[in-house]
Amino acid sequence: MLWLDVLELGSVVPPFGSLSFLLLFPVATHFGLRQPGELLLPLILAMLAAYLGAFLERRLRIHENCLTDRVASWCAGDGLAPAAAVARVALLRAVLQLLLYALCYALLFCLLAVLTAHQLLPQLLLLSWSMLYAAALMGAVLSLRTRRTYLVLIGSLGTLALLIWAGKHGLV
Repeated sequence: MLWLDVLELGSVVPPFGSLSFLLLFPVATHFGLRQPGELLLPLILAMLAAYLGAFLERRLRIHENCLTDRVASWCAGDGLAPAAAVARVALLRAVLQLLLYALCYALLFCLLAVLTAHQLLPQLLLLSWSMLYAAALMGAVLSLRTRRTYLVLIGSLGTLALLIWAGKHGLV
């Protein structure tokens, strides 16, 4: 599971987890966001940027599929050499990812600057690190995409709701 986001194999393009980290870490450091309740909004926005990165990567792969025929015709003597195709796609991908990072960082930084200047950044004091960790673990389970994992999710949410209800009624 560790290498799913590092090596993209086949047609599956996972969310860009490294993009999320590279967006969130400097912003959190700059604005002094250290508590989970303060980090929730920037974390969600960084995750959306990771999904945007995956979407753009899929679009780039579809766009660059035209090179397959040009590289195949290279064998016949007229076409694009494989090394040139790889260099072209690698350079284009690097430039697009740099632009995506710069755009997402600028938007996230400006939004947080405005929210903190007006003291409108949500401060969810009830949110703890263990809650975020549990949510991340649930996301890891759901990434398996099997029927059994969805049953685990529904069972966990039902158990959580039952515990909250029992706690409110003094049963626990």
